[in-house]
Amino acid sequence: MVRTRGGSSSRGDASSSRGEPSSSSHDKRRRPKRVDVIHEDGSEEHNEIIQQRYGEDDYVEQKDVEPQEDDYSEEEEEDEDDGFLGGPRDTSLLTHYTQHVAFAMWQGRDRGKIKVISHGKKLRHFGMYHEAIERYISISGLASLVNLSYEYVDHGLIVSLAKRWHPETNTFHLRVGEMSVTLDDVHNLLHLPIMGQFCDVEELEYDEARSHLMDLLGVDRAKASAEMKQSRGPKVRLSWLREVYQECIEQELWECAARAYLLHLLGCTIFTNKSGTFIRVSYLLLLRDLNACATYAWGASALAYTYEQLGDASFTGVKQIAGYSTLLQSWIYEHLPDMGRRRVSDRYTDLDPRASRYIPPRQGWSLMEGRTYLDWLTYDDVIWHPYISHRRTCPFMNICMFSGWIRLCDMIHRHLPERVLRQFGFQQIIPRSPESLLMPNIPTIDLNWLRYVEHAITGVTEADEPSACVDEYLMWFRRVSHTYITPADDDDRPNLAPRMRRHLPDDILMPLVLRRRSPESGLLGGMRRVIRMLQSMLTYRDVTKGTVAYQRTIEALQVARRSVEEYEASTSRGARHVRGRASFS
Repeated sequence: MVRTRGGSSSRGDASSSRGEPSSSSHDKRRRPKRVDVIHEDGSEEHNEIIQQRYGEDDYVEQKDVEPQEDDYSEEEEEDEDDGFLGGPRDTSLLTHYTQHVAFAMWQGRDRGKIKVISHGKKLRHFGMYHEAIERYISISGLASLVNLSYEYVDHGLIVSLAKRWHPETNTFHLRVGEMSVTLDDVHNLLHLPIMGQFCDVEELEYDEARSHLMDLLGVDRAKASAEMKQSRGPKVRLSWLREVYQECIEQELWECAARAYLLHLLGCTIFTNKSGTFIRVSYLLLLRDLNACATYAWGASALAYTYEQLGDASFTGVKQIAGYSTLLQSWIYEHLPDMGRRRVSDRYTDLDPRASRYIPPRQGWSLMEGRTYLDWLTYDDVIWHPYISHRRTCPFMNICMFSGWIRLCDMIHRHLPERVLRQFGFQQIIPRSPESLLMPNIPTIDLNWLRYVEHAITGVTEADEPSACVDEYLMWFRRVSHTYITPADDDDRPNLAPRMRRHLPDDILMPLVLRRRSPESGLLGGMRRVIRMLQSMLTYRDVTKGTVAYQRTIEALQVARRSVEEYEASTSRGARHVRGRASFS
């Protein structure tokens, strides 16, 4: 079975990722659909997965990003009769909104306390690996995860942000638009390889799992059988792996010791599951050939697993959040720098994974603090692409613009950078529907990934401001999204428009200043800044539609644009005149 967040299909047939919206999709009082639960015998994960059938058999390639046509009128934009209270008013995008935690909260139903699974303290107590296995750790592609996990998890940050996740788009839906954890984030924060083949293993039968434990970890038949009996399936406890590791070190079984250490590391970091105790034996097969571990795109598979866990956590009734909490927490620290508490490590250097830059405190934010902060988020609170000073260590890789499917085993998810272009320094457009990216079979998914250049986003525009988006983006986004968790009057919300960016660190502020000074100095640059200011007043609704101020703002914008056009035309004629004189002298 190929599991996806938002769908399932067999391994053979190509499929689309979503079902059609129900005919009652505009009923604000409708009840959530029933959630089917898959019980996997022998699995350590007792999570709920939404099952949907795929109906399409064709795979559509789209190399370039094309803005979606606006098919709504201003009268429709103001119509509150459709959709849900607080949004979405257009339910074509968030087709599973009635199963989302935000829907329940706006109906007055809070799901209660949520547990965030983390193994930071276990890893600290486990300590460093033996020097005899250092070579195997170094070539595994996973060495950057050693000593990287945060000891303290900021529960309020992670839970409040997870409630903004929507599995239809694999993005956080915030007041400022969509944001997401991307391949570029994983590469910079964790220093995991993002190129190579996906991690692919199949579920094991009991006898198969026992044989692999014996062959790859050096344990006897009785010990392997006893552990799987206690674990109730083809899985092992993390504490048992620590015991096996010590035994292998004592017996100088160095390869077995390295596999036990790395399997434990995977179970405590990028493949953390909701049990908080076990890891599947099937992951051990990824470590069978220690010399071949570096061929895996660990970062891509870790991202697919993160999408899976965030998708689970966004649904009503789910009481746990698994996945690598350090990845999510450090993502918040980088992109939302005023959210949460932390200090910068004195030992951090640019050669280290970016996540190691921060040390979280014992006491984090409350859930209410995180929820309120995100409900009042503005452009001044966001750093869209924070890794400028880290590019010497982690240069930007074109594969980060891959638009397609990523996977870990049977967990298959869309990776859609076109929805978060501002995180790459580009102007945000109205993205295509995620349903236009149909899911092919597994071999085609893997082939498209290896040919990522053919599926990378092109045709984008470099942003002249970090928060730049096309004129209609926010209006469209407010129609199709639900951006607030706490109900309130829109008039009481702060304005989105950026006022000042005093929180920006020096390594980001200076390139922005230099970029602004160079191409837009002088009269023309000032006129263009006036145009952007006037346009932002209309886009962010600083002036009310239908008022005298609104009409005068439009008129001023038209005058400014004509002035720029005339200035550029006159400058161009003057330049041609000068070149003509020079060529004949």
